[in-house]
Amino acid sequence: MPKRVIVIISGGLLVLLFIIARLTHGLDYLIIPTSSNEPTFHPGNIIFATRLKKPDRNAFICFKRRNEKYIYVSRCIAKGGDIVEIKDAVVYLNNKKLDEPYTWNEYHISSKELSTIRGYVDRYKYPLRQLNDSTYSITFSAAELRNYHLNLKPVILTHGVDDSELFIDFRKYSPDNFGPVKVPENSYFLMGDNRHDAFDSRYIGFIKNDAVVSTVIR
Repeated sequence: MPKRVIVIISGGLLVLLFIIARLTHGLDYLIIPTSSNEPTFHPGNIIFATRLKKPDRNAFICFKRRNEKYIYVSRCIAKGGDIVEIKDAVVYLNNKKLDEPYTWNEYHISSKELSTIRGYVDRYKYPLRQLNDSTYSITFSAAELRNYHLNLKPVILTHGVDDSELFIDFRKYSPDNFGPVKVPENSYFLMGDNRHDAFDSRYIGFIKNDAVVSTVIR
């Protein structure tokens, strides 16, 4: 068989396998569209996921909401039988505090404190918004907070603030003081790493197993 024919057939088989993998979610190729999982994933980042990997705590799960084609991606905080609680923006799983130095949270920062890290803020484009003449809120991780030697007070969303969009069963809570809630069997509780900019289980409820498309493998 001519070498050119072998190359064409091989290329065709690879394309066919890729299409089958995409259709069956054996291998998903996704482009991150939003900032909901910063700093882990930034808009435009490419990720790979597979249905062959079982969803588990701390993994990123790709899922669809009912009657939607769009695929969402969030981190699995808890699965069926687990108890989730959030106290002043700190997440607890089964009554144990989670160590999440990678997540982004908001902090109050004064103009003077901001001036000491202004170069880093401009370089890494940390989300920043002015609250008044002398105070801002800045979004970055607890690890970065330590790196910059800052002792800042976190911004806590209280009940009545930004909770009108919470999932109907969760509206007695607030995004940063939530639960405790028990995750139903065959379901997951997901959160975005960018905690004040994530449309996650606090807002859409538990994610059932049959809504899961695949699990991220990076």
